[in-house]
Amino acid sequence: MERDEFTLVRDMLRAFATRFRTGSADDVKAQTRADAQRALDDLGLTGLRRTSPPAATVQECALLAEEHGRQPLTTSLLGTALLAPELLRLLDDGERADPVHGDRPTVALAGDLRFPDPDAVGLVAWDCDGADTALFVHAEGRVTEHELGAPAPTADLLRGVRRASAEGRPVGRLTPGAHRSWQAYALVVVASELVGAARSFVGQSVDYARERQQYGQPIGSFQAVQHQLADATVLVEACTSAARYAAWCLDSETPDRALTAARVAKAEVNSSAVEAVYAGMQVFGGIAQTWEHVAHLYLRRVLVGATALATTADLLTVLAAPEATR
Repeated sequence: MERDEFTLVRDMLRAFATRFRTGSADDVKAQTRADAQRALDDLGLTGLRRTSPPAATVQECALLAEEHGRQPLTTSLLGTALLAPELLRLLDDGERADPVHGDRPTVALAGDLRFPDPDAVGLVAWDCDGADTALFVHAEGRVTEHELGAPAPTADLLRGVRRASAEGRPVGRLTPGAHRSWQAYALVVVASELVGAARSFVGQSVDYARERQQYGQPIGSFQAVQHQLADATVLVEACTSAARYAAWCLDSETPDRALTAARVAKAEVNSSAVEAVYAGMQVFGGIAQTWEHVAHLYLRRVLVGATALATTADLLTVLAAPEATR
C-alpha cells in the first residue's frame, strides 16, 4: 500500500478498536462479540494478503496486529483476516489440490496451541470468531480443512477458540520455502499483537502512576515505581524492535533468514511482554486483581500468547541447533 492508504487503514482499525474495546470481563458477551466481528469484517482486511503480490506488506500487517492488541478486543483479526488469507496465498503458489469449502476460514493449531509435530493430536480452531472452517498446516507442510466444533476452554477471555474435527479434507501442500514463510509470518503476527498489548498496558500503568496518590504524592514520584515502569518500557521497546525487524525480514530477506528472525522475535516477546505486563500489574496494585478491572484481560492475552505457536524453550532449542538441522 501507499503510505496514505496504510494510514487510512490503520486509522479505520484504530477507530474501530476505540468503539468496540471491552471495558471489563462482564462485557464479553455473545451478542457484543458478534456485533464487533461483523464491524471488523466490514473493514475488508482479509484482502490485505490474499493476492499475489499482496496489497499490504508484512510490516504493515504487523503494525495492524499491534494496533489490534492495544485494546482489549474480542474480534478475530489474526486468525481470519491475517493468518488464513496468507496461508491461502502461499498455497496458491504451491500445490493447491482442492478448493477450500469455507467462505471464511481461520487457522487450526495443535491442542496445546503450538505448531504441530508429527504426533500432534487434538486440533483447535484458533481466533475463530466469524469463521466457518479452519485450515491446519501439518508438520510436513500438508494443509487440510476442518469443520468447527464446540467451544474449547482458554484462559484468554477475549479469544474465540473452538474444537476442530479430527479428520480434515486435503487442500494442498506448501512448498518448503512457503512453509518456512508461513511459520515466520504466523510468529511475527502473533508476536506483534502481544507487543501492542504490552505497550498499551504499560502506558496505562504510567498514566495510573501519575494520578494515583499515596501519602499525598502521586505514586509515580516514588523511585521504586519509576524503576519498575522504566524497566517495563525498556522491555517493550526491546520486543518491539525484534518483532518489527522480523516483519521487515519477511518482506526483504529469504524465508530461512526470515524464519530465524521471527523465532528470535517470538522468543523475545514471550519473555519481555509477560514481564512488562507483570510490572504494570504491580503498579496498579490490588485493583488490577479484581474481575471488574481490565488488567487481567491484558495479562491473560500475553500469558496465553506467550505459549501460542512456540514457547521460548521451543524456540531457543531450535535456534541453538546447527543451521543445517533447522
